[in-house]
Amino acid sequence: MLNFYLDWLNRHQFHGIRPGLIRIITILKRLNNPHLRYPTIHLAGTNGKGSTSAILSSLFTKHGFKTGLYTSPHLFRLNERFRINDSDISDEELLEMLKILYQITKGEKITYFELTTALAFLYFAEKGVDIAVIETGMGGRLDATNVIRPLLSIITTIGFDHTKYLGSTLGKIAFEKAGIIKRSRPVVVGNLSKEALEVVLDRAKTLKSRSYVFNRDFGISENKGKWNYWGEREYQNLELSLEGLYQGHNLALALKSMEECENLRFLKIKEDKLREALRSVRWEARFKQIHSKGKIWLLDGAHNPEGIRALRDSLVWKNFMPFLLIFAASNEDGDKPIKEMLLELIPLASEVILCEFVSPRKVVTLEEWQKILKNEPFLEKVTFCQNPEEALYSVLNSPFSKILITGSLYFLGEVLKTGKKIGLWD
Repeated sequence: MLNFYLDWLNRHQFHGIRPGLIRIITILKRLNNPHLRYPTIHLAGTNGKGSTSAILSSLFTKHGFKTGLYTSPHLFRLNERFRINDSDISDEELLEMLKILYQITKGEKITYFELTTALAFLYFAEKGVDIAVIETGMGGRLDATNVIRPLLSIITTIGFDHTKYLGSTLGKIAFEKAGIIKRSRPVVVGNLSKEALEVVLDRAKTLKSRSYVFNRDFGISENKGKWNYWGEREYQNLELSLEGLYQGHNLALALKSMEECENLRFLKIKEDKLREALRSVRWEARFKQIHSKGKIWLLDGAHNPEGIRALRDSLVWKNFMPFLLIFAASNEDGDKPIKEMLLELIPLASEVILCEFVSPRKVVTLEEWQKILKNEPFLEKVTFCQNPEEALYSVLNSPFSKILITGSLYFLGEVLKTGKKIGLWD
C-alpha cells in the first residue's frame, strides 16, 4: 500500500521546480493550517542549512522539547525528511499522511516539494511537537516553507546555486534568501560576502527585525578539534559530533539562535544539556569518515562551489592527503559550474574517478564529463566508472589509503547503500 502512494508522490517530480506560495497555501488551508499550530525556526542558505538544523534539533531535544525537523533531500528513504526527536517518521505514519494528501490534491499539478512540505507541517501538528526546525528547499521568498511565522530566521551562507531561479548575482540570491525574514522577528546571519550581507541587513531593517551577524555579534574558534564560542555567553572546549572545519560556523549559528530563543523566553539554556546535545548530533554524509578494508573513506555532500571550497579547506585542515577522489554531480538547471568545482579539488587529488549514478535529477554523464574535460592536462589521472559499485570495487586494490567521495547528495546516498551491499561497511 505504501508503495502505491510513494509512486504517486514520485510522479510529482515531473512537475519540476515551480516557485510560488499559492499552491501550498491552498493545500494547507484544506488541512486547517497545521503549520500555525506550533513555534518554528526557519533556515535558508546555500550551504549549512542541514547541519545547522540538525544541531538545533539536538539542542532543543536535549532541553526537553518535542522537536520536529524537516530537511531535504533524503539520502536513502523519504522518511528521513521528517524527524521528531531524532527519529524518522515510521512507514505507518508516512502512509497515513500520504493518504490524506492524496485525497485532497488528487489530479492537481503540485510539486513534489510542496507535497512533502505539507506532509511535514501536518505530521508535526498531528504529533503535537513543541517546536519545529524547518529548512527551505531552494531560495526562501517563494519557497513552499515560507508560510510559517517563525520565532526567528537563520540565513547560513549565500553562494551561487540554482541561479536559473534565484538570480546570477550574490545580491539577487541574497534578496531571495532574505525573503524568509519576518517583520519584528529576529534573524541570525552567517558569514556572508559584503554584497549579500548588505541586502540581508537592509531587508531586516525594513522589517524592523533585529539582526545578529557572524563575527560581529557572535563567533567561534577551533582549538585542537574542539570549539570556543563567544556571543552573549561564552563556551570553551565544546565537542561536536560533526567533523569538518565548516561545522564550526554552523555550530555558532545554532548557539546564537539558542541564545535568542532564551531572550524570547522560549527556553532556559542549560550548559550540561547543551554540551550533551552537541556530542550526539546525527547528520549523514557531511565529512563522514568510515574506516574499513584498510582505508579511510571520507564522504561529504559538497554539491556546489561554496560547499566544495569549504570541503577543500577541511581537507587541508585535517591533512587528508594524498587521496583518491571519486566525484559525481547533478546539473538539473544546466548552470552549475561542475568543471570549476572539480578544479578546486584536482590539485589535492592524486587520482580521480568520475562516476554516474541514479537520481531524480539530471546527472552529469560520463560522455558529458569527457567533453567538458577534453584537452585538460590533468585528464591522464582521471578514469571513468559507470556506477558507484564499479567505482568502489576499482579502488579496493588501489595503493591509496584515503578515499574522498563527494558531489551530489543523491550520489552519496547511493554510495552508502552500495558500500553496505558489497560489504565495505555496515
